[in-house]
Amino acid sequence: MSELSSTNADKLNELIEREGRIERAQRNAYYEIGLELSAIKRSKLYKTEREHPVAGRYSFTTWEEYVSERWDMKEEHARRLINSAEAAEKLLQLEEFSRLPTRESHVRELLKLETDEQRARVWQGIVDHESTVTGKIVSEHVERFKASLKKNWLTVSEWDKMPEDERLLLFHASQKTLNKQDNTSIEWAQWSWNPITGCKHDCPYCYARDIASRFYPQKFEPSIYPERFNAPKNTKVPSAANEDVAYKNIFTGSMTDVFGRWVPDEWIRRTIGVVKECSQWNFLFLTKFPQRVHEYETDLPSNAWMGTTVDCQQRVDNAEKAFAKMSGGTKWLSIEPMLTPLQFSRLDLFDWIVIGGASKSTKTPDWKPPFDWIADLHMQARDNGCKVYHKDNLGMSDAVRLKEFPWEPIERKKLPDAFKYLGMK
Repeated sequence: MSELSSTNADKLNELIEREGRIERAQRNAYYEIGLELSAIKRSKLYKTEREHPVAGRYSFTTWEEYVSERWDMKEEHARRLINSAEAAEKLLQLEEFSRLPTRESHVRELLKLETDEQRARVWQGIVDHESTVTGKIVSEHVERFKASLKKNWLTVSEWDKMPEDERLLLFHASQKTLNKQDNTSIEWAQWSWNPITGCKHDCPYCYARDIASRFYPQKFEPSIYPERFNAPKNTKVPSAANEDVAYKNIFTGSMTDVFGRWVPDEWIRRTIGVVKECSQWNFLFLTKFPQRVHEYETDLPSNAWMGTTVDCQQRVDNAEKAFAKMSGGTKWLSIEPMLTPLQFSRLDLFDWIVIGGASKSTKTPDWKPPFDWIADLHMQARDNGCKVYHKDNLGMSDAVRLKEFPWEPIERKKLPDAFKYLGMK
């Protein structure tokens, strides 16, 4: 055992030493190279004649020719090195940093900001709070800073302090449109709409909280974005919706629980008001407070598809009681992530169930429920006429996954005649 530990320690020391050499070789390489290239380009030194033992006297006619033939570098890459080096140089002039960006890709993200002062401010925040820096981390700091400059949201406390007449002025005729979904695991809704963000459930597996922490200055603090309320009106239903209902479906509140206890009544009523005005769209809601929906149920039109999340058996009774009194459009269940086996008494209350696992979050590992749990719930759904959709995070192959939608008939596979024998029909 001691011999193994000693061997591992030797290998670890060698690894650290060799990685240190790589770090030293890479550190500030873009900075030094970029500044030298900048000086050569600025003074047109590349046109200077030089003597080659074989080729004789020569010079480069153009800058592009020089970086290509002398350094085997595309002009675009040379330009990035120069821009990043000059930006880093200005950082040195503005602030005394304990460390400069060590990668050109880091500075490239900072260059998405408009001024040297903004880049210095963001980089100072990174230096102060991050022990390890990657291009992704720099990008997240930049995006949060850009969002903070807009300040186009209000937290609940800010909203409460604002006079009513000033609140009304916030809902101006914005040109914002819906976000097109690029997540293939949400195939039933091709659009998302988040006029409200933030949540206080604090579910350990929450993907939305992780996203908000990365990109929202206010992080997951419940907030309203007044300029987003006109987005469904500003977006035209695509012609593809004639063939696929998903193109007229909007996942509403994917970054919040619209019916959470902490959400002001006026925010909810405004959201429902837009749903009523935009009958050309279907609005898919998910809430862990389905009982609060009854406060607004008489206002809910048929294009409001109410859903509730049931991740464990403890939520089943509440879901069934709430939906037993629910009217309106399509009713659905999100069983994602499925954390326990589930037994329902009233699955007939629902038109559709979506079953999923959990992707890795900052607080939890990835999770795939046992097949027996899924199979048992599937049979309960079949007995009650529910459509079933298996999310792609269950570990199933596409050949096995069910992808049924509430607007499509259930397809029953038939055994090809070639397999039938022994009098099979």
